[in-house]
Amino acid sequence: MNHRYEKGRFECVVIYGRRRVGKTALINEFCKGKPTVYFSALNASSQENLEALSKAIYTCQNPDSASAPTYQSYADALDAITAMAAEKRLVFVIDEYPYLAWVRQWMAMSI
Repeated sequence: MNHRYEKGRFECVVIYGRRRVGKTALINEFCKGKPTVYFSALNASSQENLEALSKAIYTCQNPDSASAPTYQSYADALDAITAMAAEKRLVFVIDEYPYLAWVRQWMAMSI
């Protein structure tokens, strides 16, 4: 991951495997000392996940803040991350992605 980060261009790395083998610990170690938006998806509603993502973005920019505004949509949140990445090299982590994917799938089925 460090080798890819040092290339200085957009890279997407997928880390997968059984639960409880150290994936999150590996990611946390990699992120040390790097500007990071770390979003751990929740086994919750789409709105709760959007609030958590909004907080992760805000925390990256304002580490000492206790509260954060919520973006109106995931598109708005991703636009904010894109703008941040245009200013400086940035790591964007989505941990527990299956929770986020499950919420999106469930929403599509209920329409």
